[in-house]
Amino acid sequence: MARVLKTKACDACAMAKRRCGKQTPDCLRCRRRGIECTYPPAKPTSFVLCGGDDTFSVEHDILPYITPQLCAYSPGFQTTAADDTRLPLGLDLPGLSSALVDNQLASSWFTSIDTWTIDHVPQAENDSFRIIDLERHIITIHRWLTQWVEKGSNPFIHSRLYRTRFPRCVQDAYTALSCYVHKTASNKHTIFQIIEDRAKQLLVEHGVISADSSLENISTSSVNLDSLEHVARVQALLVYQVLGLYDGDIRLRHLAESHIPVLNSWMQQMVEHASQAVCLGGSVISSAHEQTAVGFSLSKNLLWYSWILAESIRRTWVVASGIQGIYLMIQQGRGVHCQGGMMFTTRQGVWEAESALAWEKLCSEVNVGLLQIAEADKLFTEVAPEDVNDFAKLMLEVAFGIERMERWGV
Repeated sequence: MARVLKTKACDACAMAKRRCGKQTPDCLRCRRRGIECTYPPAKPTSFVLCGGDDTFSVEHDILPYITPQLCAYSPGFQTTAADDTRLPLGLDLPGLSSALVDNQLASSWFTSIDTWTIDHVPQAENDSFRIIDLERHIITIHRWLTQWVEKGSNPFIHSRLYRTRFPRCVQDAYTALSCYVHKTASNKHTIFQIIEDRAKQLLVEHGVISADSSLENISTSSVNLDSLEHVARVQALLVYQVLGLYDGDIRLRHLAESHIPVLNSWMQQMVEHASQAVCLGGSVISSAHEQTAVGFSLSKNLLWYSWILAESIRRTWVVASGIQGIYLMIQQGRGVHCQGGMMFTTRQGVWEAESALAWEKLCSEVNVGLLQIAEADKLFTEVAPEDVNDFAKLMLEVAFGIERMERWGV
């Protein structure tokens, strides 16, 4: 049975009876003071994780505020001395500066530059896809969109993503989608007209005058957007693309085909912006007034909000890349160039956590399984199907085929 090590406070912090961030090779407190940082010999435990040789563990005590020890939650994403720089987060709250720096450091396990790498999705074992299998994947995406309308969330739109800020573009998409979900044979053409008009308005509002606009024009349409606004416009156009490509009339399908390069460009801009952002969680909070109103709970929740937005961006990329790739594959009758996949969390329950405390506790107890789809085949041999979330299961089915999933026990 694999053995992993528990991380204890460093000797200097333990002697001073101060909280230790437990970064390696030196904790944040020791780095700031320029003193030697050494850790006591670790004691092995019998907890087995799904990360292969790169296993890890942390203390299971839940702190009153999220601290840098969370950076140990994922293997390979430890902070370095360069992370000690105080960066402007745009949040002027008294008494929170050190907590925000701690949160920025702690987020390195899911926002380091390596986690934004785009990788190509592996082919299924038989190196081909049946149309019926591809259509099955699209039916699942349609079901997820309906779930968003009926329950306020789905496997790629988190329930907290738009809790305090709900950008107008994604409000319009939600309204159009609600109309579509309840369409009838008598009003479907009216619904399709609404979808067409909302899609066109979205492009105009972001500087794309027509579907034939050059890529240079598209690339300049992201001025002054923050990370939440980036993912909002991608998700909005993604809704229109799913409805237009797979269930619209001929006119709507033609329009959606012309928007494929626009969505691809916006996806690239979304990821590029997120990979350079200092504090993703800050963009989820609506205003300075609301930031002040939540007070110290902001410090507690900021890391969770950052993870929610980062995970939403990655899952949105994977879904958007998939729905357009599948359409082109069906249209052309052969494999097409894929936008590529991104890392996402595979562990059941992490996405569904209802509070920062519940999310923190789960992350401290289990490996959240932050994996590239290209290496997700590890799950078949190291993790039981019931421990893997629905989003990861669909991505595994797309990448490796239904037969492989059935052999796994799904």
